[in-house]
Amino acid sequence: MVERLKSFMKKFLFLVILFFITTNLFAEYKRIISLAPSATESLYELGLDEEVIANTVYCSDGNFKKEKIGTVTEPNVEKIVSLNPDLIIATKEGNYKSVIDKLIRLKLKVYVMEPYSSFEDICINFQQLADYLDKTDTAKEIINNVKDEISKLNNETNNTDKEKIFWEVGANPIFTVGKQSFVNEYNKYINGINVFENIDMRYPNISVESVIEKNPDVIMLVNMGDVSEQEIVKWNKYKNITAIKKNKIYLLEANDIFTPTPKRFLNGIKVLRKKLNI
Repeated sequence: MVERLKSFMKKFLFLVILFFITTNLFAEYKRIISLAPSATESLYELGLDEEVIANTVYCSDGNFKKEKIGTVTEPNVEKIVSLNPDLIIATKEGNYKSVIDKLIRLKLKVYVMEPYSSFEDICINFQQLADYLDKTDTAKEIINNVKDEISKLNNETNNTDKEKIFWEVGANPIFTVGKQSFVNEYNKYINGINVFENIDMRYPNISVESVIEKNPDVIMLVNMGDVSEQEIVKWNKYKNITAIKKNKIYLLEANDIFTPTPKRFLNGIKVLRKKLNI
């Protein structure tokens, strides 16, 4: 009888410990601060809008008003500390390592998202963040749905002729999209070829002369920093560029193109396809 009781108690204790582990494996974060627009949008897509209490001036508020803690490169560390967050989401893509290290030295919990070089990277990073926040199934469903919709869009494409595309993401000096940027991957889904895709960088600096030499069929101006409608006026001076001859120069909103989350990448494809009438 005593042995049976001991055996029962061991099993009971094992089940109690197992329950504790499985129900407390993930901390429940209620006061999250995001240090980058991509992190903010990822949190929103995972259904954590209300838990995000603060973000940068470049981030959207979502459905709930957020405190602003400065810019991506210059967040106000004192304000972050005063808001008493239980988790901070940062990115290697946008936040300085020195800032992240300082937050960690202040004993704040920081999750750092990896850089993005492709749509697959976006999905992997999104899933890893979701796993950390106990949103695994939510992320899997979002990623699967997005991939299915992208596949359907590709199947609906009638135009098989690829156009040479020049992407401008900085004006003074001119910066474009290189091989290592996830933006380069949009070309796969819009029948495009990035004229500078062979440059093994994220956002290389190039010259007007090199663009003229490449003679793109399409010019995509991403409205960020110093890229504005004035760039349309500037490029229209170069009448021999095919894109200018065909009036295929487009100004795009940065939030539509440069927010690396699964849903926003899909939205970027839709925006680009609409511009190109695909």
